[in-house]
Amino acid sequence: MYLDKIYTLKTGVSFKVSTIALQELITNALNKRTDLAGLESVRCVKDLYAYLAVIVYEGAEDFINRRSCWANKQIKANLIAGKPVSFNSFCNLFWRDLDEDDPDGDEWQQLIASDGFYSQLVVFMNKLRIAKRNLQQYKETIPDGILVQFK
Repeated sequence: MYLDKIYTLKTGVSFKVSTIALQELITNALNKRTDLAGLESVRCVKDLYAYLAVIVYEGAEDFINRRSCWANKQIKANLIAGKPVSFNSFCNLFWRDLDEDDPDGDEWQQLIASDGFYSQLVVFMNKLRIAKRNLQQYKETIPDGILVQFK
C-alpha cells in the first residue's frame, strides 16, 4: 500500500492513508525552526502512526455496519462525513478472531503488512531524522540570546 493513494477494497470501501499531519510536522519544524520536541517524539516507525489518518471516500455506511461493534459515534460520524480518522483508531476497527471470514479486515491487514507500506514509513523516518539533524545544527549555530526571539 502506498501512502496518500486511494485504494478500493473488494467490499467497495474506498480510502487513503493520509500523511498530511506528518508532512506538516516536518515542514513546521524546518520553517519555524522550533519544534524539535515534536520531531524527537518520533523514535521508530510505529511512532509515525500517530501522524497518519485514514479518510474513507466511498462505502462508509456499509463499512460501518460491518464494524459497528468497534466503531464509536465519533468515528462513525467522521467516516460518513469523509473526515480523517486517526490511523490507530481505524486499525482498532479490525478486531476479530483469525478464523472468521472478514474481507475488509483481511485486505486491510495485508495492506498495512506489505513491504511497500513499511518502506514508505521508513522514508518518512529518514526525512524526520534529516529535519531533526538540520534543526539541531541550526540551533547550535545561533547564539543563546537570539533563540529567545523564537520562543
